[in-house]
Amino acid sequence: MKTIPNYYELEPENNTFQDVVIDVTHRCNMSCKNCYIPNREIPDMDKEKMLAAISKFPKRTMIRIIGAEPTMRRDLPEMITDIKKTGHRCTLLTNGLRLSKDSYVKTLKQHGLTHCYISMNGADNDDWYEQIDELRCATKKVQALENLKKNNFIIDTGTIIVKGINDEVIERLLHMFNRLEIKNVMARIKNVGNLGRSMYDSELGNWSMDDLIKLASEQTGLSVDYIETWRNKPIYQNIEPEIDSFIFPLSKNPGKLLHKSGVWFKIANWKGNGKDIPFTGQTRRGRLTPDFKVAPFFEHVVANEGGY
Repeated sequence: MKTIPNYYELEPENNTFQDVVIDVTHRCNMSCKNCYIPNREIPDMDKEKMLAAISKFPKRTMIRIIGAEPTMRRDLPEMITDIKKTGHRCTLLTNGLRLSKDSYVKTLKQHGLTHCYISMNGADNDDWYEQIDELRCATKKVQALENLKKNNFIIDTGTIIVKGINDEVIERLLHMFNRLEIKNVMARIKNVGNLGRSMYDSELGNWSMDDLIKLASEQTGLSVDYIETWRNKPIYQNIEPEIDSFIFPLSKNPGKLLHKSGVWFKIANWKGNGKDIPFTGQTRRGRLTPDFKVAPFFEHVVANEGGY
């Protein structure tokens, strides 16, 4: 493991992170060109040891179940139930392919899952998916969104904007949300990161935070000034505003509850310049390590070069 500034590990009983990412498997049914854990040879995380570790957390935590692709695990529904029994909240981060089957979404709901984050790098455009995620999967992605809506899930979408490919994806997402009658959603937008496998191209360049704000303005019809007014507001209670990310609502008169007050966007700068660690020094998001300790998420990913 490389030496990384701001890297440290905590015993589970000393966890201070509000969110903890758990990579429950390194298996995947896609081969996306931007993947922070491209190593597929790592065994699945031991469920019982994972549960024992998070049971020691001193306060209620948001457990982010992720992979590679967590739905590759047959025991995922039971795992969700077991995590909820520890008293923690949980959300699922997925490429959404298996969620295109309504019966599977219903099973996840029956086991206690209510919140899902689905990657949507191409919105409903197969050409974009093929160029970024190496798979024409728009139909399944859109069906997964429909199933989540139908089963009353809290929905987040995640989209990487790759310069010169899916530059118009924000507008495309809005059209898709309108067509599917998705009224409440958090659409997370970011530039290309430099973790694991990455599409960062030094000649093509990358979108900066200011660029992303301009794209959002052009494609939502909101002014840059309006979007900028949200830039220094805290995303989470009792936490200082994040330097490299912020949220803003599509409506200028939003309700107070995220995910229940219309369409919101989160813009994040992952600094895909081949050097910087995204959000270095942040204290909100941790990651469960292979020996079941907790480390800062981005520093741990970079220290292990995406392949722990």
